[in-house]
Amino acid sequence: MFAQKKESLKHPLIVVTYAIGLVAFLVACYFALPMILTCLIGVGIGVLLSPLLDWAHTRCRIPRGLGAFVVLLTLFIIFCLLFYGFYLVAADQFVSLQQRAPDIIARLRQLASTYLYRIPWLSNQLHTFDFAGTASSMATPLWTGVLSGFSALTGVAFACILGLYTAVGADEYHEMILRPFPPQLRPKADHFFKRCAHVLRQWFRAQLIDMLIIGLLTAVGLAIVGVDYWAVFGLLTAILCIIPYVGTLIVIVIASLITLASDPSNFPWVLLVFAITQQIEGNLILPMVMKGQAELPEVPLLIFMLVLGAWLGLLGVFLAPPLFAILKVAYVELYLPRIEEPAKP
Repeated sequence: MFAQKKESLKHPLIVVTYAIGLVAFLVACYFALPMILTCLIGVGIGVLLSPLLDWAHTRCRIPRGLGAFVVLLTLFIIFCLLFYGFYLVAADQFVSLQQRAPDIIARLRQLASTYLYRIPWLSNQLHTFDFAGTASSMATPLWTGVLSGFSALTGVAFACILGLYTAVGADEYHEMILRPFPPQLRPKADHFFKRCAHVLRQWFRAQLIDMLIIGLLTAVGLAIVGVDYWAVFGLLTAILCIIPYVGTLIVIVIASLITLASDPSNFPWVLLVFAITQQIEGNLILPMVMKGQAELPEVPLLIFMLVLGAWLGLLGVFLAPPLFAILKVAYVELYLPRIEEPAKP
């Protein structure tokens, strides 16, 4: 009798415990969002670096602490080289684009008025439309949530340090996470966390390769046909290709409008270059880098990006794909087996 009563109380207590934990997590997210985001990024960096430290320790007998220092130094050198190369190639183009922005906007207005003169209402709206103010108002909320309260440099530095410590003590932290689970659930939890780490590494590797290749192809193609600001457009393509379809479409629209305003004769070539590079990406690059990797469904991913983007700004857009990959693992590994298992008689 007492055992049955105790068992009947067990389920409601579990539900209440999870509810309290969820509320506490949401409150923490609201009041300490920058710190939580920085910690999540740091843990993600640690998950990505841990296999590299394992390889260095196994093959080269390098202690994990020394390996972490070597990785940090290597990443710092690579970052400096990339920044210097970006400065040499794209800095002048960014400055030139900023200086010519008023002329480009005026030229676009003139072109719009020329082609839309038969629609007086729309033509008048374009004349009174504040392009600069609208762009500023759209950019301001886009950047909100980017480590608010932290400077970007401080947040990135803290995340990198946290990631290195996480990578060095990955085994200890993994055991610490598994310890609160009941013994009978630890194998399943161990499999789930390892699967999440594996999928996260796969997605990051595939996405990085895709970004580098498509950005380089776009920049080289636009440079060959003589398009102004080819490095800027290539960089934007590499960064925004993380957003399926929409990111590339944004770059195409921006590049087309700027080219129409600065050199209309290159407009067909801009469209041709983007058409070729997108065909190469869709039929060659993605099948190659995503083969056996973490493939994410586009429509749910876009919706998830919109939700996190509205909540966290630009940072939420870039955090959405890895978080969505982990949610997909949870759905496949935890939810589907419970639904598909035969009901007990």
